[in-house]
Amino acid sequence: MNPRKTFVLSRILVFLGLISCLFLLAPTKQANADQGLVLSTRYPGISASPGETITFPLEIMNNTSLSQVVNLNVMTQPKDWKTSLKGGGRAIHQAFVSSQNSASVDLLVSIPDEAQIGEYSLRVSATSENGNLQDFLTLRIKVAEGEVGADKLTAKYSELKGPSDATFTFKVDLVNNGSNEQLYSLGAQSPEGWQVSFTPSYENQQVASIGVKPGETKSLDVKITPPVSIEAGEYIIPIRAASPVNTVTQDLKVIISGTYKLQFSTPSGRLNTDIVAGREKKVNLEVKNTGSTDLNNISFSSAEPINWSVTFEPMVIENLKPNESRQVTATITADNKAIAGDYLVSLTASSPEVKSTADLRVTVKTSTLWGLVGVLIVLAVIFGVYKAFQKYGRR
Repeated sequence: MNPRKTFVLSRILVFLGLISCLFLLAPTKQANADQGLVLSTRYPGISASPGETITFPLEIMNNTSLSQVVNLNVMTQPKDWKTSLKGGGRAIHQAFVSSQNSASVDLLVSIPDEAQIGEYSLRVSATSENGNLQDFLTLRIKVAEGEVGADKLTAKYSELKGPSDATFTFKVDLVNNGSNEQLYSLGAQSPEGWQVSFTPSYENQQVASIGVKPGETKSLDVKITPPVSIEAGEYIIPIRAASPVNTVTQDLKVIISGTYKLQFSTPSGRLNTDIVAGREKKVNLEVKNTGSTDLNNISFSSAEPINWSVTFEPMVIENLKPNESRQVTATITADNKAIAGDYLVSLTASSPEVKSTADLRVTVKTSTLWGLVGVLIVLAVIFGVYKAFQKYGRR
């Protein structure tokens, strides 16, 4: 072959080889460019209800060695649906993403109230400012009948029992099953005189509202205090948590078992009296049921000094209703050898559930008979001295 032709042919083959390499490398370069920018979300397909506004948290990942300004755009969306891109609390259309880093953006989608049941899709694009990098993300929303992802308000124990002077604490969980953070207003429909408060678990501050993120559960302590004079029985207290898009309720039942309280004293409240040694003294007492439930089989007992005695009339009260009182007479007999002074006599009224004690101070006085005898003795002594003086004084 002619050397000149061989040289030309070799040049042509080299040129064609270079062209082939360029064609082979072009797709690879494009593929790498596509991987340099990634647009994603954790849950690209969710369910929702007509009229609901949902949020897709979008993440833009820049895998290149250069920082990028990324243009964001909702390319397609269902008719009459509204969308907006949010960042830092403001509407945006671009995001800056530094090298080998990511940026977060929220896509808000408002579903019309008249949206039909079915599945809808949206397509979002992320493009570098120079147009070399681009990625797309398809989002699917399934609009379903009824409540989808309804919030929940549940109590661990919905019934509690105790006396009327107790404070009942219910453990309640509030769950946001929606796709947006919600601020819930907390309240209760309680009868007059009842007090209801809401406190986040393990905190001390009472709250009237609480924010809950999507999918999050907040635990609350609901404290219910009944009126002091409440009667025994069962009471239903409905509580609620209301957000702009939903209201959830929970019925709490308080079972009042009644309080057992007993008051035992004198009608005037004075707890002192006097007595003559060896004599008896009747003391009027009053026993009163200051609780909220009946007291049965109220008996009486005493603790007194040695050789003293105390009896009661009546000895037993079979039944005493709330706020009812009865008169009781205690007969105290002092030791006939008791010396003058103050003594303590404890009087107790007790039922199987409760008891009350009145400590009575008893002052012992010497009998007037002994005083008279003393006077007579003194007079007899004086008379004897007088007679002796008469008889022997003249000598």
